[in-house]
Amino acid sequence: MTKPKTSCGIAQKKRVGCKFLRPASFLFSVLAAASVIFPFFRIEFDEYSADVSGISAILSSIRTQTNALIGFPFGIRVTVLLSVLFIVTGMVLLLIKHYTLSSVAFFLGFVSAVVQTAFSSSLREAFIGQGVERFSSWMGYGWTLFLFFSLIASACALFLSGIENTAENIFKLTAFISVGAVGLITVYMFVSGIPAIAKIGFFDFVFGTRWAPVGTEVSFGILNMILASIFGCIGAIMIGVPIGLLTAVFLAEIAPKRLASIIRPAVELLAGIPSVIYGFWGMKVLVPSIREFSTKIGYNSTGSGLAAVIIILSIMILPTIIRVAETALRSVPESYTEAALALGNTKISTIFSVQIPAARSGILAGIILGVGRAIGETMAVIMVAGNIVQFPSLFSSVRPMTAGIAFEMGYAEAGLHRQALFAIGLILFIFIMFVNLSFSYLSGKGVRADARQKK
Repeated sequence: MTKPKTSCGIAQKKRVGCKFLRPASFLFSVLAAASVIFPFFRIEFDEYSADVSGISAILSSIRTQTNALIGFPFGIRVTVLLSVLFIVTGMVLLLIKHYTLSSVAFFLGFVSAVVQTAFSSSLREAFIGQGVERFSSWMGYGWTLFLFFSLIASACALFLSGIENTAENIFKLTAFISVGAVGLITVYMFVSGIPAIAKIGFFDFVFGTRWAPVGTEVSFGILNMILASIFGCIGAIMIGVPIGLLTAVFLAEIAPKRLASIIRPAVELLAGIPSVIYGFWGMKVLVPSIREFSTKIGYNSTGSGLAAVIIILSIMILPTIIRVAETALRSVPESYTEAALALGNTKISTIFSVQIPAARSGILAGIILGVGRAIGETMAVIMVAGNIVQFPSLFSSVRPMTAGIAFEMGYAEAGLHRQALFAIGLILFIFIMFVNLSFSYLSGKGVRADARQKK
């Protein structure tokens, strides 16, 4: 016996709810579209202030005291226009009863409006570049209304597709949000970083060795920062990975339960220590120790430098590697261990010849997470690195890319200097993606090799 159907796919007794949701979704979408005539941006510069609607941001320009006409940046114009187009598209899809697609269109309009905030810095740069001394901007109430109405319209249209479809679409939406977040970050980093690289020149920027963003002869070479980040990461891996892996083996296979119950919480506590505490400890304990040691071996050093960075990072990545590697080792079937022991292997040889290879993909996943933290760590690195841009050596002061961005972003003026910092972030982003993809490839290759061996 077939169930009674309605146009929105819900049971007959819920027809009233369907009739309510459809006009409600359409009404909220109309209100969202109408919100663009209200102030999207509040701008104050010099002695003037202005409320700029979404339509005005697309079509008009603002005249400064010097009679210069300043149009809104291309990114803001495009995102405002896309917001309106997505809402209109959603209204059309709602009228022809494609409720899921309509909900997606409304939500994309919401996302486009959120992305507008990412281009506020380019708006400030446009005004400062025209001689405006004091500038500030923030989002207006029209923008807030647009966010509210578009999100409610998306939810109403989503529920019109039925309870089962709604649940399924929510699951899909959360997956798309995760992927979309990566996509938005990627697009933003490329949009923000490429202009500076184009002005400076790729080879001059990436392979230049002189960093002098202020002064009469400016230069934007970041090779020494790149090398400092690479050397620091490699050093942290060389120290942290063996210690972390052996600790995971000890906890998973060798340690008595009472001892493991003491060590495991200590490792978890290590993961919860804030970065600034690591940096403070490194600055007060580690740096003086390195300075004293370098003096004894005849090397004049302040103690702040690459060695301190490597030691701090190797300690900070330990909890991640230990926890993930231990979980991977515990997931190895006991039959593998029993078979190896039955063939006459000792417990230690079984660990290194059977269990660690079997848990290779999980161990590599832990290393990937640890490397990600080592590359992206900022606060602790700033406090122990010395922050001098020069070719990195073990006891010399260095400035990795993360420290360079954080150290100068506070005082970098709008213009090429600030754009160059975004470009450093782009290079760092590409570097992290390359490292993660390389480890992921190696991990997948190991899994396929294990599968072939089982066959």
